[in-house]
Amino acid sequence: MKGVKKFLKNQIGTAILAGAIIIAAGIVSYAIISKDNTNNKTAALESIINGDKYFQGLNFKDNEYILGNAKNDITLVVYSDLECPFCKMLQEDTIQKLQKEYGLDDKDHTKAKIGIVYRHFAQSYHTQAPTEINASLCTRELYGQNAYINFINRTYNVTPANNGLDLATVPDIAKYAVDEAKTDGQSVTKDFDSEEFLNCWNNNTYDAEYEADSNDALEAGLDGTPYTVILYKDGNGELVVQKISGARELSYFESIINKLLKI
Repeated sequence: MKGVKKFLKNQIGTAILAGAIIIAAGIVSYAIISKDNTNNKTAALESIINGDKYFQGLNFKDNEYILGNAKNDITLVVYSDLECPFCKMLQEDTIQKLQKEYGLDDKDHTKAKIGIVYRHFAQSYHTQAPTEINASLCTRELYGQNAYINFINRTYNVTPANNGLDLATVPDIAKYAVDEAKTDGQSVTKDFDSEEFLNCWNNNTYDAEYEADSNDALEAGLDGTPYTVILYKDGNGELVVQKISGARELSYFESIINKLLKI
């Protein structure tokens, strides 16, 4: 009987030792895999990142996104001017196409693969832009995010730029923005109400928000538009991947975004 007990005791001890070895091996393997993943991520970022600085601009708010939300790992911050001809070019030839390409679900932009934050930075010589900005923000606050996206896109599509938009058509753009969202099956908070919109717009309700965007751009050292910052979220913040001045082509943005999506 003592022999059996001794045998069993030895077997249990061996099993415990084997289990400990397996667990230790698993921990080591996990550490190696994690290290490899970190190294691969670092290598991938280093292949496209210009420096290792973190974004110092204003914190993002969900209501300023025109695609995605704060949960996206990849975010484009676009500083733009509704009467800038090069901003019009960037919006029509690149940003609107990125919205479709990486949006996943046109009815719910929060499910997008990337985030796009649109910040207003009107140049001093574009005297109509602040008025148009107020109209866009009134549209956002009264009718929702989808109407806001449509207002921005529609304004760029119809303006000749350089103070060329007929301001009398702004309420029509706001109505179009709301109706277009409804036609596409997207949510809006309410139907368009001309009197309500005009009351918001004529009171310059969102001057303070527009000024905050402008100050953010000035503190970032911007002296022109459009200006785009591509960010990648890591454990320490929003890492600056690229700073792009001017209206670069769609393929340039795609090449960076697609590399980031593979990390």
